[in-house]
Amino acid sequence: MSAKKPPRLAGLGRRKKLVVCLAIVCALIAVGLYAWQSQPVPEAGASVTTAEGKSRQEIQDELDAIVRDNMMTISVAPVAQLQEGGKLRVNVQNVQDNKFPQRFRVIQNDETIYESGVVEAGKTVETCPAGDIQEGEAYIEIQALDAKTLDSHGNPTRVKVRVEQAKN
Repeated sequence: MSAKKPPRLAGLGRRKKLVVCLAIVCALIAVGLYAWQSQPVPEAGASVTTAEGKSRQEIQDELDAIVRDNMMTISVAPVAQLQEGGKLRVNVQNVQDNKFPQRFRVIQNDETIYESGVVEAGKTVETCPAGDIQEGEAYIEIQALDAKTLDSHGNPTRVKVRVEQAKN
């Protein structure tokens, strides 16, 4: 009798190697797919650029120019005065140097009390209808508008104001 293994047992080592190789390949594919899917994806319409070949100062200068182009000064009186005749003195000014028209809202308790029309640069809204506003805390929210379409441009800014009865 010989000490040879039966043919069925002789192939078992190759099968184990094949199974191990397939398991490694599957694991590598899974890791690759996970890494590919976890890459951040820019939002639709976003511009993605690199700063390759630019110095730190050149990058900062470009960012500063973008900020200057989109800068807007907000001028709001810190006290809104309730006046006779149902008026609210707000003194919201779109200063002359702004390149964007604005729109503003008077908000109290998360309710819009008044929403303005377009306020062009260099114009001031002194009073608006008081509506149901009460003495206390309120907000004036200012939204820049695209000069051509008058659609909202950027994020609005809220300024906390105090509403008081006007002193006669």
